[in-house]
Amino acid sequence: MFIVSIGAGKNQLPLIRACKDLQCKIVGVDINPHAEGFPLCDFKIIESIYNYHEIYQSLKELLVFDDIAAIVTRSYGEALRTVSYLCQQFKIPHINYAMIDYCIDKSKFRTIANKTITMPHCFTMGKNDKGNILTLSDITFPCIIKPSQGHAKHNVQLIDSVQHLKQSIASMKHSTIMVEEYIEGDEIIVIGFVINKKFYICDISDKVLNAKPYFVDRMHLLPSTYYHYHNQLTSIGQQIADLFLLESTPLLMECVISNNTIYVIEAACEFGGEYLADYAIPARLHYDIFKAFITGITTGKVELPKKSTTASVVKYIMGRQGRLTHYKQVENKKNCIHNEIFATIGDAIQFPENNHNRLGVIVTKGKTVEKAIKTANTVLEQMEIIIE
Repeated sequence: MFIVSIGAGKNQLPLIRACKDLQCKIVGVDINPHAEGFPLCDFKIIESIYNYHEIYQSLKELLVFDDIAAIVTRSYGEALRTVSYLCQQFKIPHINYAMIDYCIDKSKFRTIANKTITMPHCFTMGKNDKGNILTLSDITFPCIIKPSQGHAKHNVQLIDSVQHLKQSIASMKHSTIMVEEYIEGDEIIVIGFVINKKFYICDISDKVLNAKPYFVDRMHLLPSTYYHYHNQLTSIGQQIADLFLLESTPLLMECVISNNTIYVIEAACEFGGEYLADYAIPARLHYDIFKAFITGITTGKVELPKKSTTASVVKYIMGRQGRLTHYKQVENKKNCIHNEIFATIGDAIQFPENNHNRLGVIVTKGKTVEKAIKTANTVLEQMEIIIE
């Protein structure tokens, strides 16, 4: 049984390792011949993960056509198009290829989703009508602008005036921009997957954001204080699966809860980043979401995590303007699951305007969220970070 991994870089390693643990043969695809995951693969195809026609031809040449059980990726955006196309060719359940554009583009996603799913009100405009949007009388402030395609909160801003809106729109180079109603409330992330057209939740986390106007994730807290919304969130995830003809795919939802109403901000057919699936969920639930997903799509058996009272926290280290001159690597111990600095000594650091600008991360666990946060703060002190 072969699993095709679209991508073989560092980010893909948890998925590749899960395949190995399940005794699957792995075909890795990556443009980088030195990709970190290639040593774990049985076959490798050195090709851009976006060149799905070329990948399809290479897979046919490997003569494993009838033995491919799944095609998976940890990547996002256009990589999903590759997976969807290949799954269609090999008759493997995934996302219906006719719906892939609606799953990649946030503005197109909304045209279908907001007919039955509660979402913030939103205007979408193209390159040629950036000026026209400003004549609409029902724009209220504050509002949010963001590109229709993107990730890591890049170019997502809170706008507080018409002048601010004009300036921000003029500086954005994206072909399609969304102007979205700002909903004041608590943000959560729902991590799950669809197997055989049915949506399952693996876990829910609370999100703590950086200071406005940028929407940078500062912390993720598990379990969520909104875990009692589990059934409602499952119903919303199932609606998305039904609307977008999702057969077997990871599915992540970002929501805001305000006045007991769930607003879906975004949904994506991916496992997501933020160290949730990699570290926080396994630490809290002793559950490997990657292995569970692969088992589900290859055998049809869905294994969900057992209830747990353990908490886990993902705490991001926020930098400031200056240069990183010193830090200590702290050894991971019982309650410190992972810690990492993204920069190297001598790098210029800035206050983060998107999730890519953060300085580092600490993942901890504890009997309560408060104890996990306390451990994370202790680890942060031990790292002795100096920015000058």
